[in-house]
Amino acid sequence: MINILLINQYSYPPGRSNWRRHFDLFKNFSKEDYNIDVICGSFVHDRKEKILDKDEKYRLIGSEGIKYHVLSGISYKSKIVRMLSMIQFFFKVLFFSKKIEKKPDIVYASSPHPFNGLAGMRLAKKYKCPFVLEIRDLWPETWVAMGATTRKSILYKVFAYIEKVLYKNANKIITLTANKDYYTSIGIDEKKVEIISNGVDLEKYDSLVGENSPIKLSENKFNILYTGAHGTANCLEVILEVAKQIEENDDIIFNFIGEGEKKSELIEKVKKYNLKNVIFYPPINKNYIPSTLKKGDVMIVVAKNTTLYKYGISFNKLYEYFASSKPIIFSGNVANDMVKEASAGISVEAENIEKIKEAVLSLYRMAKEEREILGKNGRKYVEENYDTKVLSKKVEKIILDLLEDKNV
Repeated sequence: MINILLINQYSYPPGRSNWRRHFDLFKNFSKEDYNIDVICGSFVHDRKEKILDKDEKYRLIGSEGIKYHVLSGISYKSKIVRMLSMIQFFFKVLFFSKKIEKKPDIVYASSPHPFNGLAGMRLAKKYKCPFVLEIRDLWPETWVAMGATTRKSILYKVFAYIEKVLYKNANKIITLTANKDYYTSIGIDEKKVEIISNGVDLEKYDSLVGENSPIKLSENKFNILYTGAHGTANCLEVILEVAKQIEENDDIIFNFIGEGEKKSELIEKVKKYNLKNVIFYPPINKNYIPSTLKKGDVMIVVAKNTTLYKYGISFNKLYEYFASSKPIIFSGNVANDMVKEASAGISVEAENIEKIKEAVLSLYRMAKEEREILGKNGRKYVEENYDTKVLSKKVEKIILDLLEDKNV
C-alpha cells in the first residue's frame, strides 16, 4: 500500500467547490494499492462559503476512497486577510500532520500559493520521503503579470526566494504550463519537470449531460456562452465591446455564467451601454455545466494579453468546452493554442475586439453542419489528450518512478 499525503488549501471534497483537479486525478488510483489523505482548508475560495460549522475545528470527509482532512481557517474577502489565511494554513498543516495515521511514502503539495509547498517540503523532510511540488500558478510572476506588484518590491523578492527553495528541494515538479521554458530559464533541470495540465473527467461529464440545467437561455437565438470567473484576467470587458458593436443583430446573445470581483462593474457597463444582447447569470454547480453547455451554440474564452502566457495556459473551462462538442472562439497569445491545434473553432490574437467580432459573425453565418465538425474535432482532441484517466496515469507513473529511485 502506497500512502500519499496531498497538501492544498483549496483541494476541497467534491461537491463543495467547482475546483476538482486532484479528486479527478486521484480517484482513478487503485483503492487496493493506494491510501490517499488530503489536507485542505475549510473556507471555499471560489464560493466564499465555509465547509465547517462555526465552532468546528476539523472534519474528516471521505469520497471514493479519498480521505479529506478539513482544517478550520480564516474567512476572507481582502487580499491581506487571504495572505494571513495562507500562513495560518501552513502552521495548521504542520501541527495536524502528527495525527495522520499512516506515514506518507510521498508528499504531494500543490501550489496555488507557496505556503502549501513549504508545508509539503517540511513534511517530506520529516518523513524522509520524496516531495512532489505541483505548480498551478507561477508565483510571484503571476502577480507581476496582473499588475499586483513589481519585481523590485519586497513582496516579489520574498516569494521569489521561497520559489527557488521549493524548486531546489522538490524531487519532481509538476507544472500545468505548456512547456518547461520558465523553469529552465531560472536554472531548473528540465528532467526534474513534468507537464500535466488540467483536463476533464469525460465519464462524469457525459453522465451529467441529461441534468436539468438551471440556466434558461434565450430561445431561438444564437447563444454564445462564457462560464467561470469574472475577474481581471478573464477580459470579459473585451467581449462586452464586441457585443456593443454587433448589438443591431438581435439574434446573437452573449451569456456570462459565474462570479468574480469584476462582475458588478461589468453589469454596470452593460446598463450604461443599454445592451440587450448580454445576459448575466449566477454561478452554477459544476454538475450542471455539461447540460448548460449543451444548450449553447458557441463557447468563448479571452486570455489576457500578458507575457506570462508564453509558457502556456491550462484553463479548466476550455477542456469542458472541448467536451461539449461545440465550437470555440479563443482570443489569446499563448504557447499552446489548443483550439487552433484541435481545429475546434476560431483563434485570434489576444484582446483584439475587431478579430473577435469577425469570429463571432463567421460562426454565426456558418452552416450548422460546419460548426458541428468543429465541435467534434474538439471532442476528439480532449478524449485523446486531456481525459483525467489519461492524466492520472501520468501522475501515477511519476510517483512510482520516484519510489523506485528511492529504493534503488
